[in-house]
Amino acid sequence: MLWIILVAIVGLFAWSTYQSKQRKKQELKEQNKRSRICAGTKIITIGGIMGVVVSIDHENRTFVLETNGTLIEFDMRAIYQYTLPPEVEAQIAAEAAAQAAAQEAAKNAKKNGKKADAPKPEVKEEKAEEKAEEKAE
Repeated sequence: MLWIILVAIVGLFAWSTYQSKQRKKQELKEQNKRSRICAGTKIITIGGIMGVVVSIDHENRTFVLETNGTLIEFDMRAIYQYTLPPEVEAQIAAEAAAQAAAQEAAKNAKKNGKKADAPKPEVKEEKAEEKAEEKAE
C-alpha cells in the first residue's frame, strides 16, 4: 500500500514539474513576441478598445494607442490581443526557421556521431528568407 502512495506522489511531482516547464516555455515565447510590439501593431485592450500602436515606452512599459483619431496611453498589461505588422511576422518566421534549421543540423550531426557544425550564417539567412517569402505569399 505504501508503494502505491509513493508511486502516486512521484508521478504527481513529475507531472507538476512537466506542466510548470511547459507553462514557463509558453510564457517566454509570448513574452518574446510581445517584446516585438512596435508602431503599426493592431491591438485590442482588455477593455475592448481597438486601435493601432503609435509609440511605445519600454522603460515605463506603456504604449500609445490611436483609435478613431484619439490617442490613449495604456500599460502593456492592458493588451488582450494583438496582430503584429507583416514585416515583423516575417522576421519572426525567418528567425524560427533559422533556429529550426540549426536544431535539425545539430540533431543530424549527433545522429551521425559527428560534432555539430552550425550552418553558416549566410545559409541560415537565405533559408529563413525563403521560408518568410513562402509564408508571405
